Amino acid sequence: MKDARSSSNAERALEILLILGDATAEGFSLAQISERLGCAKSVAHRSLSALQAKGFAEAAGRYGHYRLGPSIPALAKRQDRLEPQARKLRPGMTEFARHSGLTVYLILQAGLDAVCGEMISRSSRRHFSMGVGARIPMGVQAGSVALLSLQDDEAVTRVLDANAHRFPLFPACRKVDREVVAAQVADARLRGFAVNMGYYLPGEGGLGLPIPAQGAYEADVAVSFTAPIELMSEEWMVRTIDELRGFLAVGAG
Repeated sequence: MKDARSSSNAERALEILLILGDATAEGFSLAQISERLGCAKSVAHRSLSALQAKGFAEAAGRYGHYRLGPSIPALAKRQDRLEPQARKLRPGMTEFARHSGLTVYLILQAGLDAVCGEMISRSSRRHFSMGVGARIPMGVQAGSVALLSLQDDEAVTRVLDANAHRFPLFPACRKVDREVVAAQVADARLRGFAVNMGYYLPGEGGLGLPIPAQGAYEADVAVSFTAPIELMSEEWMVRTIDELRGFLAVGAG
């Protein structure tokens, strides 16, 4: 039988890791961590102590503050599942960024979140920038919508139901809820790529190209990019996605 207490402790520890992932080198205080978790400081401290014991968290330079520990990058270096795919896609992403002047992201799914695995930019223009390792709810931004478009209806429904309460909380310029995201996924299936038409930054949109896994050792990924809304006519979107496909094919060849 599943131990509910052990399960909640494990979930709390994972939540702490995600919280610390947003921290600077200065870290977060115990009070800040417990507030984000919605639990007592004593409860958060027990989980932090367990994480510290295994090197997943450590005391920061500022007294009473915590940050991610050395076990995190050590494990990351051992995880090479994404790297072969990134190595194939990176040259094409780089050439597309150079050719277009747009910022390009490699996006993958991590549970209910989308994670930025790579970011290539040749632009000094203000743009939505996740940064490598940043997480957003699945369904937010064109890259994660593109990933959802690869999944069957049941899987999409599970993600949208689980993230429905998160969509209205994410900073946006326009209303984003479960119905809006479901419509974007349906549109992406028809087009073959996902469209963000200015939902998250004024005057800024983006497209996401889904790239299905080619074998058991690969994951579904998406290559997305940001673009000014005024460029995003139907003709421009189709042409630019075709250019991206071309650059990725040449880079992987």
